Amino acid sequence: MDIIFSELNHTGIITLNRPKALNALNLDMAKRLYDKLNQWEDNDNILRVLLIGEGNHFCAGGDVKSLFLSGKTHRLKYDFFKTEYRLNYLISQFSKEFLSIWNGVVMGGGVGLSLYGDHRLATSNTKFAMPETAIGFFPDVGGSYFLSNLPGNFGKYIALTSEILTINELLFFGLATHYYEHNEVENIKDRFINNGEILNKKYEVSNDSYIIKNINLISNIFSGNIHDIIENLKNNDSDFSKKILEKLSKKCPMSLAITTKLIENANGKSLKECLEIEFQLSQKIVYRDDFDNGVNSVLVSKDHNPKWDPPNIDEINVDDLDKYFETHTEKLYL
Repeated sequence: MDIIFSELNHTGIITLNRPKALNALNLDMAKRLYDKLNQWEDNDNILRVLLIGEGNHFCAGGDVKSLFLSGKTHRLKYDFFKTEYRLNYLISQFSKEFLSIWNGVVMGGGVGLSLYGDHRLATSNTKFAMPETAIGFFPDVGGSYFLSNLPGNFGKYIALTSEILTINELLFFGLATHYYEHNEVENIKDRFINNGEILNKKYEVSNDSYIIKNINLISNIFSGNIHDIIENLKNNDSDFSKKILEKLSKKCPMSLAITTKLIENANGKSLKECLEIEFQLSQKIVYRDDFDNGVNSVLVSKDHNPKWDPPNIDEINVDDLDKYFETHTEKLYL
């Protein structure tokens, strides 16, 4: 089974069980998890919930490969995102203690399954990212909400670059709430299941992280729309800026422009409002050729040479992006 539920010592245990696919979330898993959390919410015998991934990784995100293989007209694209976003919101409203153990890869949809719970325990081998701009999509699952609330335009930075964050940055920015060595995870699980205890190992955040070292530069450069950001990078002669320009050159130009606008527009909005906007946006973006080309290039053929439309950011008029944010389909009604 792709997802396993068990109950022990007043603890509901969820195991994402697709280790060969890095526990990527599919529609069936999302539906079953949504139903189970509703059941546990009403079950007085369940006091807390533990979410883990089978194997060496937590969750690599939503199963976008299956969305691509389903074709442009298949209803799966509608059903998956609607169910996934409703699940994200349900977790944010879940009244019982919720612990996710971020061992290994935590990306995209895996972030949405865990970030809105009470506790996120990162380990010494956690790799956190929002990689959607590399496949012609955008950081969803409430990404516009939590990214817009990070300080100093850091949310734009990790959204556009797909930067992989490790324990140092996760604790610095408050994305993770606890830390432990990855070889101590089994002990953490046992303590939480047996008595709800979550110990926090002391971790000294290092300023040697090149991201933290450049946080002021990031704040200044990633201000404004995508054209402003590119211009800021070109006008800055640092090695850091040159590396970022090289990273962005490999991302989908339309995804970069839409993601920047999405995060800017999310300022001051609730998670509920952001998920509604993201759902409308998802139902436009997944039918663009960029999405198919990106997923195929990165996850199917793996040639890592997608053809984007348009191929260059310079060809995008940011005033034309409003059409992607118009309501055109049924709301989530969260």
